[in-house]
Amino acid sequence: MKKSALLTFSALVALTSVLYAQGLSTAEKTFVTKAAKGNFAEVELGKLASEKSSNPDVKAFGEQMVADHSKANDNLKPIADSNGVQWPTQLTGEPKTLYNRLSKLSGPAFDKIYVRAMLQGHQKDAKAYEMESGKVKDSQLKSYIDQTLPVVQQHLSHIQSIQQSSGRSAQR
Repeated sequence: MKKSALLTFSALVALTSVLYAQGLSTAEKTFVTKAAKGNFAEVELGKLASEKSSNPDVKAFGEQMVADHSKANDNLKPIADSNGVQWPTQLTGEPKTLYNRLSKLSGPAFDKIYVRAMLQGHQKDAKAYEMESGKVKDSQLKSYIDQTLPVVQQHLSHIQSIQQSSGRSAQR
């Protein structure tokens, strides 16, 4: 009888633990994966921009991408680790293609493609973070999103201003 009660109690404790520690939903894990890959890509592309750009504003923007997206991933990694989300270690897919293309360029040719890619990427990222912010349930992930969204929006504003000033100087 004692063994049976002990097993029942153990099973109840295990079930309760599972119910209270659900972790991230599948959609949240997908967001974490995309955010980690995006941050990783921004760091790698930012390093490239700081080396290959001829425009001091683009170089500075690249350096800002390295700093800000490294910090974002430092904040995101514990969430990923505690929820079994695989961490990116190399560029894949579209970011890898872009990196390979940009690595062959320098100066104004590099700047034009990099600025356009950063503009499009940050527009997409800002939208994704805004959407996720409204539906995320996990408090740690919500905190990460709430801290990171304003940074992404600031990057978007910054790259828009770089694009506008580059367009004006190209018209001269």
